[in-house]
Amino acid sequence: MAGIYFHVPFCRKKCTYCDFHFSTTFSGYRTALLDLMWLEFNQRLNEINEPIETIYFGGGSPGLLTPNELEMLLKEPFRTAGNQLKELTIEANPEDITQANLIAWRSLGINRISLGIQSLNEDILLWMNRNHSVEQSLSALSLIEAHGFSLSIDLIYGIPNQQLNDILSVIQLVDQYQIEHLSAYALTREPNTALDQWITQGKIPDIEDQLQTEHYYQIQLELNSRGFEQYEISNYCKNNKIAIHNSNYWLGKPYIGIGPGAHSFDGVCTRRWNVSNNQRYLKQQQWFEIEYLSDKNIWNECWLTGLRTIYGVSFNKIKLLGGLTEEEEKTLNEFIKEGLLKKVNNHYILKDTGWLYADRLASELFRI
Repeated sequence: MAGIYFHVPFCRKKCTYCDFHFSTTFSGYRTALLDLMWLEFNQRLNEINEPIETIYFGGGSPGLLTPNELEMLLKEPFRTAGNQLKELTIEANPEDITQANLIAWRSLGINRISLGIQSLNEDILLWMNRNHSVEQSLSALSLIEAHGFSLSIDLIYGIPNQQLNDILSVIQLVDQYQIEHLSAYALTREPNTALDQWITQGKIPDIEDQLQTEHYYQIQLELNSRGFEQYEISNYCKNNKIAIHNSNYWLGKPYIGIGPGAHSFDGVCTRRWNVSNNQRYLKQQQWFEIEYLSDKNIWNECWLTGLRTIYGVSFNKIKLLGGLTEEEEKTLNEFIKEGLLKKVNNHYILKDTGWLYADRLASELFRI
């Protein structure tokens, strides 16, 4: 099954921590860029060799799009998907959630909303330069629930001076609303962001690993106690409401990314990414690059993505990629002895104690 990702590179404001590709000044070329996204999808139809299972609108802030703009982008994917489509997600901010938008989104076939709440502390929202208030978040949750969408919310933790109660207040929303998915992301210092500049200039303390670790394990504990399953390092769900689109990334399934900054993968060995520059995308000149993965790249990505999830890395996949060397098998056995890894149904899977070390453990199995 294939996935389609639309990257909408528009935002109202720039959050202090965000390094995703977007622009806050786009009114002059908005229509032209969206038209090109529609054209890009139509030109790349031949790349789709499997039924379309998921469509995902990310960004940026796709909640900014009008119903007519969304309908234009969705027309051809819907025709191509037929009755195979399982999940159609739109990322939205609380200020995007209105009665009119929800009715329109439902009529367009959107069945899942990923809501960027991030915090229920007004001071933290202001520090993040978010465009919504706590009141708007709560209002958005009530409206979404009334319209019956599958709902995921985002939480950011590990913020300097952030109190545990700030995190718990977001988690407690799952007790009050029909929220079946939660993504918890550690604040990350990315280059060329306001956060990076503030830390460099000494205006705020650097991110504390210990604080983030404490927050991480508390989130894990709180959500597990509420019946949520952690199926990926940052993602939890109940009632088996995993994010199908994102899970397919980690499982190595094919997907096509449309729009500036979007990435694609053919499910075998070819990656493509569009330029993270709206003007170059508009000119359609040297606007994407293609990479053909080597056997070593494929091996490394197998461990990097697999160990992030409850699915792990299968013995069969390892065999197909040439099998383990004696040194690699020794390394895996050491992880097992340390209580970080386990063998389950012919898969290597991280234990709860190993989640935070997934990237490091994977890197120790890389082939250089």
